[in-house]
Amino acid sequence: MMEYRNALAEDPGSEPNTLYVTNIREPVERSLSHFKYNARWDCEQMVKNESFVPTLKNAQPIDRWNETGGFEPYPCDVPFVFRHCAVNCYIQAFSGQSCSETNWQHEYLLAQRRLFRYNIVFSYKMFKDPFYVKAVEGFFGVEGFNQRRTDMFCGPESHEANSMFPLSFSFSHVLKLEKLNSMDEKFYEEATSCGWGEKSNNYNFPKVNLTRLKPHENRTVIGRT
Repeated sequence: MMEYRNALAEDPGSEPNTLYVTNIREPVERSLSHFKYNARWDCEQMVKNESFVPTLKNAQPIDRWNETGGFEPYPCDVPFVFRHCAVNCYIQAFSGQSCSETNWQHEYLLAQRRLFRYNIVFSYKMFKDPFYVKAVEGFFGVEGFNQRRTDMFCGPESHEANSMFPLSFSFSHVLKLEKLNSMDEKFYEEATSCGWGEKSNNYNFPKVNLTRLKPHENRTVIGRT
């Protein structure tokens, strides 16, 4: 998703010549994926400590993954970043608030206002639909959108460790996460309720005009970045 530390300085919609884009995922699915990637074992240890070997004994238990800061409540006086988070992560990220005195109602409204300042919000699950992918490619004027590799920090190490020791968890823990993430679930449903249903063969995304990106005759292109 968005909202890393360096991105907080620029508010979505503040620059008229900037296209603001974000991508969100079903909250409980995202929470479980986050646990497997960077919480079950520490990413820093897996990448930088050559003597560290992931095992079931040094793995964190999934049953403890049930707080706003992952294994513990996120500090109220610290700006939120997506390092560890299991509960209401989108509300925290978009509102900038990690604690609530209104059962997340006030923070929900703050997050909603921020979300609506983005030009486009992509749904992670929709990238399984080839028609959706094609519409996104047309929007950006690129091809092979779903075939590009992502070089996540500790991605290969995390994938290998989870392949060696597949994660198992109880259905009751999933239900618990769903209940704890009820406000995030509401936020996600609202953000992705575009009326298309699960699949469509006609996503009405605007298409980029590639002629606008061509250099003018009086300009010289000296390099690409």
